[in-house]
Amino acid sequence: MFSSGLMTVFLTLSFLVMGFVFGSFGNVLIMRMPCGRSLGGRSSCMSCGHVLRATDLVPVLSYLFLQGKCQYCKKHISVIYPTVEILSGLLFVFAWIHAETITSAIILSMALWSLLLIAAIDIRTQGIPDVLNATFIGTALLFMAERGVFDPWAFALGVGFFAGQWLVSKGRWIGSGDILLSIGISALLGTWELVTVMLFSSYIFGAAVAVLLLLTKRIQRNSSIAFGPFIALGAFVALWKGEEILSCVLRSVQECATLFFW
Repeated sequence: MFSSGLMTVFLTLSFLVMGFVFGSFGNVLIMRMPCGRSLGGRSSCMSCGHVLRATDLVPVLSYLFLQGKCQYCKKHISVIYPTVEILSGLLFVFAWIHAETITSAIILSMALWSLLLIAAIDIRTQGIPDVLNATFIGTALLFMAERGVFDPWAFALGVGFFAGQWLVSKGRWIGSGDILLSIGISALLGTWELVTVMLFSSYIFGAAVAVLLLLTKRIQRNSSIAFGPFIALGAFVALWKGEEILSCVLRSVQECATLFFW
Protein backbone atom coordinates (compact mmCIF):
# COMPACT_ATOMS: atom_id res chain seq x y z
CA MET A 1 0.00 0.00 0.00
CA PHE A 2 1.16 3.52 -0.80
CA SER A 3 1.47 6.01 2.05
CA SER A 4 -0.49 9.23 1.61
CA GLY A 5 2.73 11.10 0.78
CA LEU A 6 3.80 8.61 -1.88
CA MET A 7 0.29 8.57 -3.33
CA THR A 8 0.33 12.36 -3.61
CA VAL A 9 3.67 12.28 -5.42
CA PHE A 10 2.47 9.49 -7.71
CA LEU A 11 -0.72 11.33 -8.63
CA THR A 12 1.14 14.61 -9.14
CA LEU A 13 3.61 12.94 -11.51
CA SER A 14 0.74 11.14 -13.25
CA PHE A 15 -1.06 14.41 -13.93
CA LEU A 16 2.21 15.99 -15.10
CA VAL A 17 2.85 13.18 -17.59
CA MET A 18 -0.78 13.22 -18.77
CA GLY A 19 -0.42 16.94 -19.30
CA PHE A 20 2.71 16.45 -21.40
CA VAL A 21 0.93 13.83 -23.52
CA PHE A 22 -2.15 16.00 -24.05
CA GLY A 23 0.16 18.93 -24.78
CA SER A 24 1.82 16.91 -27.53
CA PHE A 25 -1.56 16.12 -29.06
CA GLY A 26 -2.51 19.75 -28.57
CA ASN A 27 0.41 20.78 -30.78
CA VAL A 28 -1.11 18.69 -33.57
CA LEU A 29 -4.42 20.51 -33.15
CA ILE A 30 -2.76 23.94 -32.98
CA MET A 31 -0.80 23.35 -36.18
CA ARG A 32 -3.44 21.51 -38.20
CA MET A 33 -6.87 22.85 -37.24
CA PRO A 34 -6.43 26.46 -38.46
CA CYS A 35 -5.40 25.31 -41.95
CA GLY A 36 -7.99 22.55 -42.21
CA ARG A 37 -5.49 19.67 -42.28
CA SER A 38 -6.64 16.21 -41.29
CA LEU A 39 -5.84 15.20 -37.73
CA GLY A 40 -5.02 11.69 -38.93
CA GLY A 41 -1.74 10.52 -40.35
CA ARG A 42 1.83 10.55 -39.09
CA SER A 43 3.51 13.71 -37.88
CA SER A 44 6.32 15.10 -40.02
CA CYS A 45 8.97 17.81 -39.84
CA MET A 46 7.52 21.20 -40.79
CA SER A 47 10.74 22.05 -42.67
CA CYS A 48 11.76 18.92 -44.61
CA GLY A 49 8.55 16.87 -44.43
CA HIS A 50 10.33 13.77 -43.11
CA VAL A 51 7.95 11.44 -41.24
CA LEU A 52 8.86 11.46 -37.55
CA ARG A 53 9.48 8.32 -35.55
CA ALA A 54 7.96 7.61 -32.15
CA THR A 55 11.27 8.49 -30.48
CA ASP A 56 11.09 11.94 -32.11
CA LEU A 57 7.72 12.63 -30.50
CA VAL A 58 8.32 12.02 -26.80
CA PRO A 59 6.90 15.16 -25.15
CA VAL A 60 9.57 17.65 -23.98
CA LEU A 61 12.34 15.00 -23.84
CA SER A 62 12.68 14.63 -27.62
CA TYR A 63 13.11 18.39 -28.01
CA LEU A 64 15.83 18.45 -25.34
CA PHE A 65 17.59 15.35 -26.71
CA LEU A 66 17.59 16.73 -30.25
CA GLN A 67 18.69 20.15 -28.95
CA GLY A 68 15.74 21.80 -30.64
CA LYS A 69 16.69 20.64 -34.15
CA CYS A 70 15.23 18.14 -36.61
CA GLN A 71 17.59 15.19 -36.72
CA TYR A 72 16.99 14.80 -40.46
CA CYS A 73 17.39 18.32 -41.86
CA LYS A 74 18.95 20.01 -38.80
CA LYS A 75 16.51 22.93 -39.02
CA HIS A 76 15.36 24.45 -35.74
CA ILE A 77 12.14 23.09 -34.26
CA SER A 78 9.74 25.80 -33.12
CA VAL A 79 9.90 26.45 -29.39
CA ILE A 80 6.09 26.45 -29.49
CA TYR A 81 6.09 22.64 -29.27
CA PRO A 82 7.86 22.18 -25.92
CA THR A 83 6.24 25.35 -24.54
CA VAL A 84 2.72 23.99 -25.13
CA GLU A 85 3.72 20.61 -23.68
CA ILE A 86 5.25 22.14 -20.54
CA LEU A 87 2.34 24.55 -20.01
CA SER A 88 -0.11 21.70 -20.47
CA GLY A 89 1.75 19.62 -17.90
CA LEU A 90 1.76 22.47 -15.40
CA LEU A 91 -1.95 23.13 -15.94
CA PHE A 92 -2.75 19.47 -15.26
CA VAL A 93 -0.74 19.61 -12.02
CA PHE A 94 -2.48 22.86 -11.06
CA ALA A 95 -5.85 21.19 -11.66
CA TRP A 96 -4.85 18.26 -9.44
CA ILE A 97 -3.74 20.61 -6.65
CA HIS A 98 -6.66 23.02 -7.02
CA ALA A 99 -9.57 20.58 -7.36
CA GLU A 100 -11.18 18.82 -4.42
CA THR A 101 -11.53 15.36 -5.99
CA ILE A 102 -9.73 13.36 -8.66
CA THR A 103 -12.84 13.53 -10.85
CA SER A 104 -12.93 17.30 -10.56
CA ALA A 105 -9.19 17.44 -11.25
CA ILE A 106 -9.56 15.44 -14.47
CA ILE A 107 -12.45 17.62 -15.67
CA LEU A 108 -10.61 20.83 -14.74
CA SER A 109 -7.49 19.54 -16.50
CA MET A 110 -9.42 19.08 -19.73
CA ALA A 111 -11.05 22.51 -19.40
CA LEU A 112 -7.69 24.24 -18.87
CA TRP A 113 -6.10 22.24 -21.69
CA SER A 114 -8.87 23.36 -24.04
CA LEU A 115 -8.37 26.94 -22.87
CA LEU A 116 -4.64 26.70 -23.60
CA LEU A 117 -5.31 25.50 -27.16
CA ILE A 118 -7.87 28.27 -27.67
CA ALA A 119 -5.33 30.89 -26.58
CA ALA A 120 -2.57 29.44 -28.78
CA ILE A 121 -4.75 29.22 -31.90
CA ASP A 122 -6.20 32.69 -31.31
CA ILE A 123 -2.65 34.10 -31.19
CA ARG A 124 -1.84 32.41 -34.50
CA THR A 125 -5.03 33.16 -36.39
CA GLN A 126 -7.04 35.74 -34.40
CA GLY A 127 -9.89 33.27 -34.42
CA ILE A 128 -11.24 30.51 -32.17
CA PRO A 129 -12.48 27.22 -33.69
CA ASP A 130 -16.07 26.51 -32.65
CA VAL A 131 -15.22 22.89 -31.83
CA LEU A 132 -12.67 24.01 -29.22
CA ASN A 133 -15.08 26.54 -27.75
CA ALA A 134 -17.72 23.80 -27.54
CA THR A 135 -15.24 21.44 -25.86
CA PHE A 136 -14.25 24.10 -23.36
CA ILE A 137 -17.85 25.05 -22.58
CA GLY A 138 -18.78 21.40 -22.10
CA THR A 139 -15.91 20.64 -19.70
CA ALA A 140 -16.43 23.93 -17.81
CA LEU A 141 -20.13 23.12 -17.30
CA LEU A 142 -19.16 19.63 -16.09
CA PHE A 143 -16.72 21.20 -13.63
CA MET A 144 -19.46 23.54 -12.41
CA ALA A 145 -21.88 20.62 -11.97
CA GLU A 146 -19.24 18.52 -10.19
CA ARG A 147 -18.74 21.30 -7.63
CA GLY A 148 -22.47 21.94 -7.32
CA VAL A 149 -21.97 25.67 -7.87
CA PHE A 150 -24.29 27.77 -10.02
CA ASP A 151 -24.38 31.57 -9.98
CA PRO A 152 -26.55 33.14 -12.72
CA TRP A 153 -24.91 36.50 -12.02
CA ALA A 154 -21.57 35.06 -13.12
CA PHE A 155 -23.05 34.37 -16.57
CA ALA A 156 -24.91 37.68 -16.63
CA LEU A 157 -21.70 39.59 -15.94
CA GLY A 158 -19.27 37.52 -18.02
CA VAL A 159 -21.38 36.88 -21.10
CA GLY A 160 -23.26 40.18 -20.89
CA PHE A 161 -20.05 42.21 -20.75
CA PHE A 162 -18.61 40.74 -23.95
CA ALA A 163 -21.95 40.49 -25.74
CA GLY A 164 -22.55 44.18 -24.99
CA GLN A 165 -19.19 45.12 -26.51
CA TRP A 166 -19.93 43.03 -29.58
CA LEU A 167 -23.31 44.72 -30.06
CA VAL A 168 -22.05 48.26 -29.48
CA SER A 169 -19.06 47.85 -31.81
CA LYS A 170 -20.92 45.65 -34.33
CA GLY A 171 -18.21 43.02 -33.98
CA ARG A 172 -15.24 45.39 -34.40
CA TRP A 173 -13.92 45.24 -30.83
CA ILE A 174 -14.30 41.53 -30.14
CA GLY A 175 -15.38 38.48 -32.11
CA SER A 176 -18.32 36.16 -31.54
CA GLY A 177 -15.82 33.50 -30.46
CA ASP A 178 -14.96 35.61 -27.42
CA ILE A 179 -18.63 35.63 -26.41
CA LEU A 180 -18.77 31.83 -26.60
CA LEU A 181 -15.51 31.69 -24.66
CA SER A 182 -17.04 33.84 -21.91
CA ILE A 183 -19.78 31.23 -21.41
CA GLY A 184 -17.18 28.62 -20.53
CA ILE A 185 -15.17 31.07 -18.43
CA SER A 186 -18.26 32.02 -16.39
CA ALA A 187 -19.03 28.33 -15.76
CA LEU A 188 -15.41 27.57 -14.88
CA LEU A 189 -15.09 30.40 -12.33
CA GLY A 190 -18.58 29.91 -10.94
CA THR A 191 -19.13 33.24 -9.16
CA TRP A 192 -19.60 36.81 -10.30
CA GLU A 193 -16.79 37.92 -7.96
CA LEU A 194 -14.23 35.72 -9.72
CA VAL A 195 -15.61 36.78 -13.11
CA THR A 196 -14.96 40.38 -12.04
CA VAL A 197 -11.35 39.51 -11.21
CA MET A 198 -11.06 37.83 -14.63
CA LEU A 199 -12.34 40.92 -16.44
CA PHE A 200 -9.99 43.32 -14.66
CA SER A 201 -7.01 40.98 -15.08
CA SER A 202 -7.74 40.40 -18.77
CA TYR A 203 -7.84 44.08 -19.60
CA ILE A 204 -4.79 44.91 -17.50
CA PHE A 205 -2.77 42.22 -19.29
CA GLY A 206 -4.20 43.23 -22.67
CA ALA A 207 -3.41 46.92 -22.15
CA ALA A 208 0.13 46.17 -20.97
CA VAL A 209 0.90 43.98 -23.98
CA ALA A 210 -0.71 46.44 -26.41
CA VAL A 211 1.40 49.31 -25.04
CA LEU A 212 4.54 47.19 -25.27
CA LEU A 213 3.79 46.22 -28.88
CA LEU A 214 3.09 49.85 -29.77
CA LEU A 215 6.31 51.06 -28.17
CA THR A 216 8.33 48.42 -30.02
CA LYS A 217 6.42 49.22 -33.25
CA ARG A 218 5.26 45.62 -33.62
CA ILE A 219 1.73 46.91 -34.21
CA GLN A 220 0.12 50.19 -35.28
CA ARG A 221 -2.61 52.14 -33.48
CA ASN A 222 -5.28 50.72 -35.78
CA SER A 223 -3.98 47.14 -35.54
CA SER A 224 -6.04 44.43 -33.89
CA ILE A 225 -4.69 41.80 -31.51
CA ALA A 226 -6.26 38.57 -30.35
CA PHE A 227 -8.02 39.05 -27.02
CA GLY A 228 -8.75 35.36 -26.32
CA PRO A 229 -5.31 34.77 -24.72
CA PHE A 230 -5.86 37.62 -22.28
CA ILE A 231 -9.30 36.29 -21.34
CA ALA A 232 -7.69 32.88 -20.75
CA LEU A 233 -4.88 34.39 -18.67
CA GLY A 234 -7.34 36.47 -16.66
CA ALA A 235 -9.44 33.37 -16.00
CA PHE A 236 -6.41 31.46 -14.77
CA VAL A 237 -5.44 34.33 -12.43
CA ALA A 238 -9.00 34.42 -11.07
CA LEU A 239 -9.03 30.66 -10.59
CA TRP A 240 -5.60 30.63 -8.93
CA LYS A 241 -5.50 33.82 -6.85
CA GLY A 242 -8.97 35.30 -7.23
CA GLU A 243 -10.06 34.78 -3.63
CA GLU A 244 -6.84 36.34 -2.32
CA ILE A 245 -7.17 39.31 -4.69
CA LEU A 246 -10.75 39.92 -3.59
CA SER A 247 -9.76 39.67 0.07
CA CYS A 248 -6.90 42.13 -0.46
CA VAL A 249 -9.16 44.61 -2.27
CA LEU A 250 -11.81 44.34 0.43
CA ARG A 251 -9.24 44.99 3.18
CA SER A 252 -7.92 48.01 1.28
CA VAL A 253 -11.43 49.43 0.87
CA GLN A 254 -12.15 48.92 4.57
CA GLU A 255 -8.88 50.61 5.56
CA CYS A 256 -9.58 53.57 3.26
CA ALA A 257 -13.11 53.88 4.64
CA THR A 258 -11.76 53.81 8.20
CA LEU A 259 -9.23 56.56 7.42
CA PHE A 260 -11.88 58.67 5.69
CA PHE A 261 -14.51 58.48 8.38
CA TRP A 262 -12.19 58.59 11.39
